[in-house]
Amino acid sequence: MCKLLSQWSPSQSAIDLIKLNGLDDEHIAKSVDYLKNQTELEDIDDVEGYDNWDTFFIMFCIKAAGKPVKH
Repeated sequence: MCKLLSQWSPSQSAIDLIKLNGLDDEHIAKSVDYLKNQTELEDIDDVEGYDNWDTFFIMFCIKAAGKPVKH
């Protein structure tokens, strides 16, 4: 498990779940770019309520798009 955002990239299962919620590859790529280059996030331990980047990223993408989460 990668703790540093700079070393992380979304897993295929995270991407698949995001796509199930109607988001496309462009939205996913822009979200990765935004998190890595336009935030001050560095270590997942500094993000309250999350223990891995994939979980945080799934919620980030879906909330940023204003879509409800499909289970």
